Amino acid sequence: KQWYQRRVRGHEHISWLYSKALERANTYSIPGVTYRLTQGVTKRIIPAVASTNATIAAACVTECLKIATSSYMHLDNYMLFNNVEGVYTFSYPCEKKDDCLVCSKVVKEVTRDREDTLQALLDYLRDEHSLQNPIITTATAEGESRTLYMSAIAQLKDNAEKKLTELNLVDCQEIVVTDSSLKSPVVFRLKFNH
Repeated sequence: KQWYQRRVRGHEHISWLYSKALERANTYSIPGVTYRLTQGVTKRIIPAVASTNATIAAACVTECLKIATSSYMHLDNYMLFNNVEGVYTFSYPCEKKDDCLVCSKVVKEVTRDREDTLQALLDYLRDEHSLQNPIITTATAEGESRTLYMSAIAQLKDNAEKKLTELNLVDCQEIVVTDSSLKSPVVFRLKFNH
């Protein structure tokens, strides 16, 4: 009987939450608020957020304690937390390749002939670095950004047939390449064969 009374009271609480959620939804024109959605958020989302925050806070306090007391090795740089069936944590250092295109931030050198076209440079970048649809920009002598190639813009697509020197590129000039396969832009230094 107590279980049933608690369940009925729980129903009253959900109904109250639903009425408040519906009131807010009407005020701010938010579609899709239903009793079932309110019940799902209340029973699943809110406890998940609270328990995740508590877990992260506990991990932070544990790391502070380890650092302050030198009692154990502190977390290197990555911790995996799995709370699907029980609680499981594992930590390990994520290593970085020194020559990684994305995360190394090292300027890569590209050697080309002065008479090469931008298309030859594009082909090289696609082949050597597995780029799909690169966009190439550079900085002018005045420090302004200048886009050299973007396949979506016809005028810039025509640049592909021009020689690198016709595009006012000089020896040791840096070009910035972005592509959908890259997480961040990559800087190349253009070196001409002498």
